[in-house]
Order: sequence, then structure tokens, then C-alpha cells
Amino acid sequence: MNNRIERLRNLLAELETGAENYLVLNVEASDRTNQRYLTGFSSTLGATIVLDDRVIFLTDSRYIEDAGDNLPEVELEKIDSRPVESTAGVLNDLGVEAVAVDENDISLKFYNDLQDHLEGVDLVQVDGVLKKLRETKDEGEIELHQKAAGVADDTFSHLVDFIEPGITERDVALELEFFMRKNGAESVSFPPIVAYGPQSAKPHAKPGDRVLEPGNLLLIDMGARYHGYCSDLTRTMFLGKPTEKVEEIYQIVLDSQLSGLEALGPGESAREVHEVTCDVIEGAGYGDRYDHGAGHGVGLEVHESPKLDDKSDDTLEPGNVVTMEPGIYLPGWGGIRIEDMVRITEDGYARFSHAPKKRIINPL
Repeated sequence: MNNRIERLRNLLAELETGAENYLVLNVEASDRTNQRYLTGFSSTLGATIVLDDRVIFLTDSRYIEDAGDNLPEVELEKIDSRPVESTAGVLNDLGVEAVAVDENDISLKFYNDLQDHLEGVDLVQVDGVLKKLRETKDEGEIELHQKAAGVADDTFSHLVDFIEPGITERDVALELEFFMRKNGAESVSFPPIVAYGPQSAKPHAKPGDRVLEPGNLLLIDMGARYHGYCSDLTRTMFLGKPTEKVEEIYQIVLDSQLSGLEALGPGESAREVHEVTCDVIEGAGYGDRYDHGAGHGVGLEVHESPKLDDKSDDTLEPGNVVTMEPGIYLPGWGGIRIEDMVRITEDGYARFSHAPKKRIINPL
């Protein structure tokens, strides 16, 4: 059985919840991610029951054969398209006294429906158990993140050559997604941000029909998903010859990002790392134009724990995969953000992202 199952069992024992069993009921998006994390198998319907000595995976006729090919050490049971009722029936037949469910990963409706169909089985709510396990990546996960980051790096290099006057933000977004898929990604990690000119002052701008011409900023935030694992990369370039103001603000953001990277390491406070990036930007007089976190965890989802922001209580640990992405945004003028994805090591950090970031200029 894979190491993640054993880690889950050990964590349940440490929590002393009274439930040695764990249920991932795949009825909502977060549960699908947890199912894939625990079993390595992806489907839109299923339930994973982790007992102290075995794992049972329930799914319907669409996935049962594929699950059999991919889950040799897991017991399979075919169910119909009613996962709550079917899962409750299996738990009732097993005779377990209690089963833990994560309160973050199941809605109140599904919790109540499941409770209504259980007979003599207590549902024990736990908080963020799998989220905590997913924070620390194993070597296999690190390798997949590296592949995803490599696709993003290659995509950026391709875009630098692809961009020319007259194309639109939407053209760039479509090209980057096509290139990623053609070069090994199963999908993008998230809808890409391609923001030209004043639009780049919106941190989560959507690509539209704005035409790219010389004389302005172009911010691109993108990521590739490789075998489930995400990458996240942001670069800001200037189309044409940059002005002194562009040079000034770009250098401030780069200094902030490099300072944040150097502050990373095991045992470091995520909040204090964020504050390091803020100090650089505030010291340059732009503190009120940087109002998001310095970074976030990345995994099977592009936004996971730990969080690097002013409210975070997280402490960085070896195996965490996080971004570092400070920015300055001036409405009506534009925005500059620089983002790398890194992993926390035993003595600091190591970058996944290697796309150039020192004064990127596209002469057009």
C-alpha cells in the first residue's frame, strides 16, 4: 500500500478522534483531488474508504475496469450512480463504529445525507487532515512538479518568439495552452492571465481582444498540469523600449522577489517571509500598491497550503512547494509581477522555474 495511506492512518491515530477509518466521498471537486492524492486514480465519481488493514474503492461502471487496471492493491466495489447511499451501505455492512470525514471537503448537504443513511456508524468531523499531508511532497511529486515547471518555462520561451504586433491577449492565451498540451501537459493549471497595458494593473485580469502594440507592459501568469501536478509562473515583459518608470518599478519588484526567495527555508514563518517582500516595496514608496500574499502552496491544486501572506500561521517545512510572486499595480498605468515556483529543502530552497526574469524586453 502506498506511503500516503500509511501517513493518513498515523495522523488519524495521533489526532485521537475515535475514528480509525477515513472516508473520501468523491462528490465535490476537492474530494476528487483527495481521491487522486490517496490512490493515484482520477474519476468524477467514487468513494475511498481507508480502514486499518485495507482500502476499498467504490465507483460505477464507467470507471470500474480502469480502476482495476490502476489499483492492484485496493479492493474494488461496483456501485450505481448514488455515491452517498452506496457508500453508506458498504460502511453499514462493514460494521465499523466510526469513520472520519474532513469538514472542509464535504458540503453540509452531503454530510447530512450520508448521516441519514448510516446505521450505527458515527461520522467524525476532522479539519484539514489530507490538506496537511498534501503540504509535504514526496520525491515522486517533486519530479512531477519539475516536469510541469519545465513545460511552463518552455512555453514562456516560445511566447517570447511568438508575440508580434497586431495579435491579441486572447491569441497569446490560446497559443500558450496549445503549446503546453502539445508538449506534455494534460491541461493548464488555471485559466491563464494575459494582460496588456493598463489591464496588467489587475492581478487576475482575463485575456480579451486588446491588441498588442509596442510601448507597453505585458503580464503573463500561467501554469501547466502534468500527471495531476501543477506549475505556476509569472513574467512581465515590455513590448519595445522600456521607460525609466518601467525600469524602476521592475527592479523594485525583482528586488522584492529575490529578497523573499532568500528568506525561504525550513522552520521559517510564512508570514514573516511575506513581510520581507513587503518591506522592499514599502521602502520604495509603493506599499499601498501591493496587497496580495507573497505566495502560496502548489500541488494537485494550484492554490494549496502553506499560505505566504500577512495572516498566515504556517511554518515552512522541507517538501513544501510554494510560489514567490510579489507585484506592484498602478491603475491606469499597469502592473508588474514576477513569480517563481520553488521547493523548500533541508537547508533553504530550490527553484523549479528557470525562465529569465531580469529585465525581459521584447523588441517587437
